[in-house]
Amino acid sequence: MNQNKELKLDYSYDIDVDAMFINVVNDYVYDKSIEFEFGLILDFDTEGIPVALEMLDISQLFDSDRNFFNKIENIEMKIKINCCISLDLKIYLLMGNKLVKYDLNKMAVNYLNSPKKTYLYSLK
Repeated sequence: MNQNKELKLDYSYDIDVDAMFINVVNDYVYDKSIEFEFGLILDFDTEGIPVALEMLDISQLFDSDRNFFNKIENIEMKIKINCCISLDLKIYLLMGNKLVKYDLNKMAVNYLNSPKKTYLYSLK
C-alpha cells in the first residue's frame, strides 16, 4: 500500500493579473506540466512528484472578490495519482471576521505516467 507523502506549501498571489502560484517549499527541478483545464496547471519535478499549481483568473474560478486572496489562512491540497490525476484543493480565506472555505476538485488523465501515489500538502 502506498504511503502518503506530506509536503509543505508556499504561495504567491498577484492581484493585478489575478493569478495564484502554489508550490512546495523544498527545492525541486521542474520537469513537465499537465493542464486540468484552461488556467489550471500542475507542475511535476524530475521524480514525478507534483510540486506546483498555477491558477489563472482565480477570483473567477472561485467566484469571489480578488481582494480576499491576499488574506489566505490556509491551503490544503491532496493529489492522488493512478490512471488519472485527481486534485482536491481547499483554500481558507478570511472575509471580515469569517473564515470561508473554497473547494476545487478536478481530474485529468495521467498521460505523464506519473507513479501511483497520494500526496498531501498544506501551508501549516
